[in-house]
Amino acid sequence: MSAADGRFAAPRFLRRQAAVPEPSMRIALWRELLTETTPLHGVTVVVAVIDAADARRAGGQEAFLALGQCLDTWPALRGKLLAAATVAGQAAVLSLLADDPPLRRAEAEELRPPPLSHDREITLGERRAWARKPDRQTIDRLLADPDPGVIANLLRNPRVTEADVLRVASRRPAPAAVLGLVYRHRRWGQRQAVQAALVQNPYTPVEIATALVDLADAAVLRALAREPSIHPVVQGRARARLRG
Repeated sequence: MSAADGRFAAPRFLRRQAAVPEPSMRIALWRELLTETTPLHGVTVVVAVIDAADARRAGGQEAFLALGQCLDTWPALRGKLLAAATVAGQAAVLSLLADDPPLRRAEAEELRPPPLSHDREITLGERRAWARKPDRQTIDRLLADPDPGVIANLLRNPRVTEADVLRVASRRPAPAAVLGLVYRHRRWGQRQAVQAALVQNPYTPVEIATALVDLADAAVLRALAREPSIHPVVQGRARARLRG
């Protein structure tokens, strides 16, 4: 074991994850671990975190969500972990790292901007600017906008509620980039209802949905296990969790 591996022992790492207050700090801890330790040690810590998340132990769910967001942000770390998990034969880690395409993809013709004016077409720049405004009627319409820049501004808008974000996370069809924004958002991505909406959306990228399966409660797992529109990789992980 290297010195870095000892410094990032799984129990200590989980304690650190539970102690830090901000999601961005938990993501940074994962990046540090996966950059500085050996790949096989990284796999060992991931397995410990999956177990802690399943058992609802302190720091487990927070650390697991931060791991998914870290790997989503730095794909090179995903590749490093995937290679080590393959060597180690760790099926739980391999399923977490699945990068299959989503079961459904939104086509360009399905993703039209919402009608905002009867007189003229509203430009993309205007839509992004309007997404920052407090007007409730405009917010309601822009929630169906397919542009990630518009949605990013909406997610930062103080007038947007969890119910609004659930509409975005549940939308079908939906661009993968938009659903990824919701998943990575420091506030809304932490909400259990938002996570449940994302994991049950067949347009959510598989690597995101798989990461969220381990945060789902039993009711969501049962829904995933029986819903034919769910990707087989995500469904398989849900069924495995239900079997215990």
